[in-house]
Amino acid sequence: MRGTLFAIAGGFFLTLQSVANARISSVIGTWQAATITQMTGFLVALLVALLLRDKTFKEMKHVKPIYLSGGALAAIVLFSNITAVHRMGVTLTISIFLIAQLLLALLIDWNGWFGMVKRRLRMPQVLGIALMIAGVVILKL
Repeated sequence: MRGTLFAIAGGFFLTLQSVANARISSVIGTWQAATITQMTGFLVALLVALLLRDKTFKEMKHVKPIYLSGGALAAIVLFSNITAVHRMGVTLTISIFLIAQLLLALLIDWNGWFGMVKRRLRMPQVLGIALMIAGVVILKL
């Protein structure tokens, strides 16, 4: 249940962040908005870690370097999201982002990439993605 609540909160905040980033980028530029978002995100995460007295930063030496590149991927996500919101609006952007995330997530689960447990791709998943794509097509009409 908590996982579901965090997923819902994440979806809400991603949408709010998309709108805020688009507004910021209208004034100062897309990469500048992405920089501010990354910087404030880092500061909030650091503050929370300090408040929780989390000392696990020492364990970063055990994380594969490729996975430490997540922040660089986040910069690309932010730039893509901001640009898409400007060109297509929030609803269409979030819809397409969600479909892209689900498609890649299915591929990761199906192939067991990144150390994930392999899962069978079944018809309900394929049908669900197809229905979502149909929904986006209808949204564009």
